[in-house]
Amino acid sequence: MRKRHPPSPAASPMDSVALNRSIDRREENIAIRQFKSLPKWPLLGIFGCLVVFGAVGILNEGMSMEMKSGMMLFVLVAFVLYLALAVPPLPQDKLYHNFADKRCLCCRVPNTMDVASNIPFIILGMVCLWLQISGFFMVEASMLVHISWGFVFVAIILVGFGSGYYHWKPSNATLVWDRLPITLAFTSLTGIIMEEYTGIGVVLLPFLVILGGWSVYYWAKTDDLRPYVFVQGFPLMVLPCFLILFPAKYNGSLYYIYALAWYAFARVSEVNDRRIFIATGKIISGHSLKHVFSAVALAMIPRMLSIRHRLK
Repeated sequence: MRKRHPPSPAASPMDSVALNRSIDRREENIAIRQFKSLPKWPLLGIFGCLVVFGAVGILNEGMSMEMKSGMMLFVLVAFVLYLALAVPPLPQDKLYHNFADKRCLCCRVPNTMDVASNIPFIILGMVCLWLQISGFFMVEASMLVHISWGFVFVAIILVGFGSGYYHWKPSNATLVWDRLPITLAFTSLTGIIMEEYTGIGVVLLPFLVILGGWSVYYWAKTDDLRPYVFVQGFPLMVLPCFLILFPAKYNGSLYYIYALAWYAFARVSEVNDRRIFIATGKIISGHSLKHVFSAVALAMIPRMLSIRHRLK
């Protein structure tokens, strides 16, 4: 005779709160556990050098272009050596794909909000491409520069499709198609900024794009995120220094800072994925907001291109 077990008591509200807190702690560990494990003093030293170089550039307006370029090269080499020598291999966390909002809300699309929140990238990229073809943006007359900006806008479109495909069925295999267009957008935009401030970006752009694609390939083959971290982290670190140290050809450079601020909001939202999902009454998750904020960050670029003019 089968033994009957007494029914389990219903979970109390306190139990639910404790469960949510446990999930939040686990989620926080997924997001920043690897960052906390990084050696801090070398990284602080690199940031300190950036601050010192920026201050020197502000105080010494007559600094030569060679000296400024040498400063940026020093930071580049220091960051590469830091990742290669001081940081152990960074594997992809197996729980990374466990997002808060798994609802299927429309048309049998799994993870509907995380998929649909990528639509702004597609719309933004298509609008930017059309505005550039129409001659609405103030960019260099060089055909190479026009092609470079077009590449950025195509990459933004691909970010929408790639990220949407990944969130349809999250896994390491589909994550490749999420990260690849992101690196293409990061590296090509970095090359254009270098071109506008130093005049060498268009020459380096093919190498930067290849480096970005290789970083994703390297991660997919070895499960080591260090090159990918470099491709994303280094441009964000040095962009303020480019704006301070090198003379601008156009006004409106402050929009780059606006873009960085919105991207910071996106990263904070990503880290607090489940917290935001619960705080909004399960209306929208932090990861969906990350997509929206990232699209707003990228929208600063066409805004800048449409209103700026060349400085004398």
